[in-house]
This record gives sequence, C-alpha cells and structure tokens, in this order.
Amino acid sequence: LSAAAVVAVTAPAIAGGVDPIRVEARMSAGNDQSQARARYQDRARRNTLEQRFDVEVEDFAPGTELNVSVNGMSVGTIFVNALGTGELQLRTAAFIDDPGDGDPIDTDFPRLQPGDTVSVGPLKGAFVER
Repeated sequence: LSAAAVVAVTAPAIAGGVDPIRVEARMSAGNDQSQARARYQDRARRNTLEQRFDVEVEDFAPGTELNVSVNGMSVGTIFVNALGTGELQLRTAAFIDDPGDGDPIDTDFPRLQPGDTVSVGPLKGAFVER
C-alpha cells in the first residue's frame, strides 16, 4: 500500500484537560460495492495533541486513485492495490516511532467531531461518535 499526504514537522502544543475524541464514518456504494471506513481519534499526550486519522477502502477497481477530503479539505490520496484495497494512515509526527505508524498528519488538521464530513473518491459520509 502506498499513500500520499502533506508532511508536517511539528505538533500543536496543548494544555492538559483536553477531552479525547473518537469518531468514525462508514461509507458504501450499496449492493456490496466499494466501501470505506474512516476513523479519527485524538488525546493529550506529553502536552501535545496526538491525532490519528486512518481510512481503509475495499472492493475498488485495482489501480484506482482516491482523493480523501475532510470537511472539503484534501488530506491525502489512497492508491488501490491489486486486491482492490488501500489505506491512508496519518498521525502526529512527534509520535511516529515505527514505519507502520503512518505518515505525518498536517499541523492544521482539524479536531474532528460528530457531524464532520469525509469523502473518499466518490463515497461520502459523516462522522459519528464511537
């Protein structure tokens, strides 16, 4: 899998007392066609906001390039592999300590809330609390 994302080098500093957020959006083309799931979570960690955002897709045509947008802002691209699946993983740069942790999340990535929107290629959805 490969994913493209905007690279960030710093994370926003925050005070302690920030309530963690966990939201998810599920999208489908219907009739067991293309599907996507987007998840976002954040928490205060070492006086920094640790954000994680990931999107998984399945049952897309191999070789498809899918733009991922949050609230109308492009945040990355998923390249669908030969099995029809793909993934985009973004995480606060200060907390990436393994290649499997994903790519750095942009420093102005929003704190997502229930009701915020996501689009993955032709699919659209809204986040709900999880």
